[in-house]
Amino acid sequence: LVNQPTSRRKGKDLYTNFEHGDMDLELEYMIAKGSNSGIYLQGMYEIQLLDSWGKKYPTSGDNGGIYQRWDDSKPDGEKGYQGYPPRQNVSLAPGLWQKMKISFRAPRFDAQGNKVENARMLLVELNGVTIHEDVELLGPTRGSMQAEEVARGPIRIQGDHGAVAFRNISYTLYDNQAPTLSGLEYSIYQGEFEEEPDYTSLEA
Repeated sequence: LVNQPTSRRKGKDLYTNFEHGDMDLELEYMIAKGSNSGIYLQGMYEIQLLDSWGKKYPTSGDNGGIYQRWDDSKPDGEKGYQGYPPRQNVSLAPGLWQKMKISFRAPRFDAQGNKVENARMLLVELNGVTIHEDVELLGPTRGSMQAEEVARGPIRIQGDHGAVAFRNISYTLYDNQAPTLSGLEYSIYQGEFEEEPDYTSLEA
């Protein structure tokens, strides 16, 4: 996928035609010099893609950052909040392919539709380095497709901020309920056994 906006033709965001809950996502991307893009999990929670080559102290708005939330009712300088910068800047130079791996846990809702658990970025790796681990997302980041969180939503690729290319996109969905054990009972038998004994003759 190649996005090359011009002065006459602005780029547009792309949305997948499927929705996801928990998922793993892997992709490679190439950012042009000075360019800007992003990956929105469920269309709601953005991991920033930016030309941050050489920046010593990255912020939540830099490459690999979990973008900040936004509140227009707050005073200037305080509107952005709860962003998470990458642990370190491992960005490559513009024009080089970079690889990102994301493990995402969707928010949980009860039978009445009330949110009971926040979404989490379980793990984010950039160019082989862990930059986020078990980060709780208290709400949608700035520019989310809607204000209300949902159990499932599309992957959204930001395309209206600059030139960017993507390749080798793959994902794993975890839609099935996690298996659980119930009604499990066990007994402990004292002794040394070289083969399976007759349990009826032993005292637990």
